[in-house]
Amino acid sequence: MYDFNKIKLVIWDLDETFWKGILSEGEVEPIEANLGLVRRLTDIGIVNSICSKNDIDKAEAALKKISMWDLFVFPSVNWEPKGSRIAALISDMQLRPVNALFIDDNPSNLEEAKFFAEGLMTALPEELPNLIAEANACTKADPEHKRLKQYKILEEKHSSRENFSSNEEFLMNSNIRVSIAVDCLLKIDRIHDLLERSNQLNFTKVRPSVDELRNLFEDKSVDCGYVSVKDNFGDYGIIGFYALQNNKLIHFCFSCRTLGMGIEQYVYIKLGRPKLDIVGEVVSDLSMTELPRWINQENEIPVKKAADAVRKDRAHSVLMKGPCDLFQILPYIAEKELIDTEFTYTRPDGVTIESTGHTTHIVEALRLTEEQKRRVIAEVPFADMGMYSDKLYSGGYKVIVISILADANLGVYRRKGTGERLAFLEGFHPITDKANWDAYIKGEYNHAGFDFTAENLQEFSEKYEFIGINSPEDIVDNLRYIRSNLPKDTMLAVMLGGELYYEKNTFPAYENRHIVHKKINEAIRNAAEELDIKLIDVNKYLVDQSSFYDHFNHYIKPVYYALAGEIVDLVNEKTGSNMKETAKSKMLAVRVKEVLAPIYYKLRKSVKRK
Repeated sequence: MYDFNKIKLVIWDLDETFWKGILSEGEVEPIEANLGLVRRLTDIGIVNSICSKNDIDKAEAALKKISMWDLFVFPSVNWEPKGSRIAALISDMQLRPVNALFIDDNPSNLEEAKFFAEGLMTALPEELPNLIAEANACTKADPEHKRLKQYKILEEKHSSRENFSSNEEFLMNSNIRVSIAVDCLLKIDRIHDLLERSNQLNFTKVRPSVDELRNLFEDKSVDCGYVSVKDNFGDYGIIGFYALQNNKLIHFCFSCRTLGMGIEQYVYIKLGRPKLDIVGEVVSDLSMTELPRWINQENEIPVKKAADAVRKDRAHSVLMKGPCDLFQILPYIAEKELIDTEFTYTRPDGVTIESTGHTTHIVEALRLTEEQKRRVIAEVPFADMGMYSDKLYSGGYKVIVISILADANLGVYRRKGTGERLAFLEGFHPITDKANWDAYIKGEYNHAGFDFTAENLQEFSEKYEFIGINSPEDIVDNLRYIRSNLPKDTMLAVMLGGELYYEKNTFPAYENRHIVHKKINEAIRNAAEELDIKLIDVNKYLVDQSSFYDHFNHYIKPVYYALAGEIVDLVNEKTGSNMKETAKSKMLAVRVKEVLAPIYYKLRKSVKRK
């Protein structure tokens, strides 16, 4: 049996499979359908090889006679058993058995091959009509036979390597040249194909759609680049891609065609060895800290020069971490290259993650081991590793701004027996309470895009218990932990919640939220000096009901503009003279015109009267 979508290589037996007859006993008769299949496979980017018990000279002559010899790579033609030869052939081509199909008329040969190459797909000649139909229906195209040419290069390299005493000597003589470019949108189809097909060197295993890739390329907070390679044997084309955000790799993927050349190690070191969460198995080790000396780079990493730019800006960097209040403030701050953000985000499957700025998650990000985090993510389907981002501690930030809005809203759950905590959805309706299950399943309660079922609710409730919404004391304790684990010279600023009642509220969970905020704010204000934290108080700008936009936690633009000004002042205060000279003219995007200006100054006058 085989899965056509997984096939990268087809390995052919010759006698009574590819052609009729036995070559060592006389003439053979080509099977036209098979000749057409090899050509069709080549046209759609699937390469062909041979594993046959025959005389190599006779087989080559017979295939050249029908103009087919050049369409095969790494042919293995001799009288030795096939199993070990097929395993070696696949290894030499730097592929995996699960991506190879072996066709032979002898079932014994097929079983032997599967024994030596675990996961190998096999087929008898009787299955070829189905393979032909699937190949003809395939919409992929490689009209220039780039993939065949690339494996011809690999074949030549494999042969040449035998002339050198060591692999390093061979690499030093190969004249490997690496080029890195950032015009990713122009190469989107190749990059998408690389991410879709690569497994052995796909470190994150994230496989976005073309539209998702396009959005990624347009995101100014993400540095994307693709890697091209040449050497004395030929041009490999685009063989690698990376996407770097906040000094963490979202994508880091390379083609197996360059496996063993040190390309992925070279690029990783050039990027400054950023954070990388490796998913699944990969066949390459990134522990190397010195650049491979056999690689020559034809250009510098363009635009921000990746890690060099990150290190340069880090001296005056800011992290804004939290929900919608901080997200709404950001547009009014200029010099955004000084600011990293960790806001509410949506997973590729549509589940919204609100808890990245929740103080419990910020604590757990440091308190939990990586093994504990992975355990939670593995057994909680609505959890995500971004919940436990520890960049706040490791990023070397001068100023960190967080918000308490999520703490006042989300329910906190604890793993029974081991104590790992996570926050998700409104604590007003605990998801471990069976009385709420029907409403979650029907979508009547906010479900953050997650598809709840009786089964997954039951499974979660068996392992986790609801411990409530964070109390003011819980939040202060969390802030104490966070502050104590930050560098002493890092400024921690906390955005307080609004205490003005919203008359148009229609959500039961928010009926008394202004009172909840008032209690939390009071506890934080009382502890601010002890904790050595700065406060950003929205209540200075909440004049009356006109200050709200459409929600208790959503305000009109002038309020966010005023809050942006406070953040800018804190940054300037912390970073000293380098920022004071330009102050708001540099850090703040001044948009006080027509509508904004009079409302903003009305707010300021109201504050003074208070």
